[in-house]
Amino acid sequence: MPNLLEQVQANHKKLFLQFGGQGAPYLKEISKLYKEENLLNKYFETIFSVLEDLKSVLPTTDSRYTHGFDLKSWIEDPEKAPAEDYLIRGSISVPMIFATQLAHYHLMTLKGYAVKDLLANSSGTTGHSQGILAATFISLGYDGQSFYSELKDYFQFVFYLAFHAQGAYLEFDLPSSVIEGNVANGDKNPAPMVAIIGFNREELEARVQKTNQDLGLKGTEAIHISLYNTPDSMIVSGHPASILKFRTKYKQEMDENKKKFVYLRTTAPFHCPAMENSWPGFMKDFESGKFSFKYKQSDLKIPVFSIYDGEDLKKKSVPLIEILYKDIVIRPLYWDKAVGALFTDNSIGYCLDFGPSVVSSKLTAGQLTPRNISIPVLCLANPKDLKQIYGE
Repeated sequence: MPNLLEQVQANHKKLFLQFGGQGAPYLKEISKLYKEENLLNKYFETIFSVLEDLKSVLPTTDSRYTHGFDLKSWIEDPEKAPAEDYLIRGSISVPMIFATQLAHYHLMTLKGYAVKDLLANSSGTTGHSQGILAATFISLGYDGQSFYSELKDYFQFVFYLAFHAQGAYLEFDLPSSVIEGNVANGDKNPAPMVAIIGFNREELEARVQKTNQDLGLKGTEAIHISLYNTPDSMIVSGHPASILKFRTKYKQEMDENKKKFVYLRTTAPFHCPAMENSWPGFMKDFESGKFSFKYKQSDLKIPVFSIYDGEDLKKKSVPLIEILYKDIVIRPLYWDKAVGALFTDNSIGYCLDFGPSVVSSKLTAGQLTPRNISIPVLCLANPKDLKQIYGE
């Protein structure tokens, strides 16, 4: 048994497992796993086979897949992969991020953290935005051959979720007025989501509400606080033209008070009402049998905490597929609620983060520090943490 598990057991402690979300670079990370970890050969063969089966769904005539989805060639030679602007499309990045973080998890189970032992020593799991997909899958507890067979179905579900989520917003080329307006403000890479750092919750909510009211932004033109990451770091989602209006309205104040305004590398306004129209099409594909999702809350082996209200998904009566889709695509995210167990469960000794990158581990640290909680957050995507995780 790995040192970390032995240490946790000896101290009568538990692990808390979390997975990251959008906005983090993933290609070099998944490429490194593919090239250097032979234990993952079957894992990647399974992922490749699903994408091969889905080729008919993603013709290059579809604006979501103008450069295809040739994962194998991209990770064999990242230099020849499509440009970053393509790789960040939700239709591509959501499955790719899932594949990256689940590779970290699966490798861990093959390197001494047996699934049964890992789950038995874990108090629960969650994920930042789309990370809840991986959190839910690992909570199902599949091992051995069943892991690969179930992964095929689950990865198809992830693909269709991404397909329909991006389908709610297909504007990949922004109007010149939006590009020029951002240049004038000194902002780069305008997108449908932006991180605003420095305001507290009440301050930012008031400014978002005032922007919508003063400028008459309604329906799909309205902006929304979509992710409450830390007490002074939140994400606003909406049409880039509307976000630009917010920025222009408050730029002077933000500059004077050193507030940060940083666009996310993503292509859809996740976690806001503008995405609601994607749900019926997703359900239509599910009900017509284009993909399978047989999983129920009763199948979960450890608690999976909602990113919307922090509740254990086992306690919810709504179908699991609906919870996952709407929590990731439509509803706002409250990270303090998702990781709330870290504040109240004294048995948690470590938080393990499965990437990609270290973004979500920093967000959790940003929730722990103001509360003077000193639970270490170890990240599988951070080489510095691997020695402690694997005892190498």
